[in-house]
Amino acid sequence: MSAYFVPLGPLTFRPTELTQGAWRDDEQHVSIVCGLVGHVLEQHVPRPEMAYSRITFEIFGQVLREDMTFEVATIRPGRTIELVEVTGTCGERTILRVRAWRLVTSDTSSVEGVELPAMPARSATEPRDVAAEWGGKFLKTIEWQAIPGGRDGRRQVWVHTAVDLVEGVQAGPLARFLSLIDIANGIATRQRPGTMMFPNVELTVHLLREPVTENGWVGLDTSVTFGDSGIGITHTVLNDSLGPVGMATQSLTLRL
Repeated sequence: MSAYFVPLGPLTFRPTELTQGAWRDDEQHVSIVCGLVGHVLEQHVPRPEMAYSRITFEIFGQVLREDMTFEVATIRPGRTIELVEVTGTCGERTILRVRAWRLVTSDTSSVEGVELPAMPARSATEPRDVAAEWGGKFLKTIEWQAIPGGRDGRRQVWVHTAVDLVEGVQAGPLARFLSLIDIANGIATRQRPGTMMFPNVELTVHLLREPVTENGWVGLDTSVTFGDSGIGITHTVLNDSLGPVGMATQSLTLRL
């Protein structure tokens, strides 16, 4: 098996067992579903002069390993600014709704200033089996390279997968990048997964530019904060081979 999804139509996909999630055996990992949404976004009325700047995934619950169908539409069209919406369903059940802002690009290198911290290069990493404390086959398909010195609640990890996103299809850079972002909530756990639950109910990604994914590696510079009232936040600075490319946040529900 060499892909996470098998296409059944232009916007309908069947998940393979490699999508198996971490919390339940019969679910998909949301991270790879987000990558599939990225593929849908890339295929929707391509506009090479524009780039996606913010993508918010509202997760309506556990995503079972069932056939999924997507609907996609530009709900705010424009010459320089657009808002695209994607809705994913399994049967009659809505599993997630996504809104993505697409902005026209231009050369602003003369005023460029990036305050996001760059991660150390992969040459400074050491192998770390982040998936060891988690279940599910999806995380077992990931290669992990951690920056030394990480701890519970704070860790920097480079991640990569050699598995194709969609069988027979060459996924684009946005889809490949988005496939590996939601796993950030599991790389710097404050508590062991067997002792409590802390799933994220959404994922919001901000990007400065289209990510570079020729080598397939995504850098996750992640911190995890648990509050005292049952709510947490995972915050990640996203890196590619050129350096910082954006950030991601996840709102967590904490269940003791």
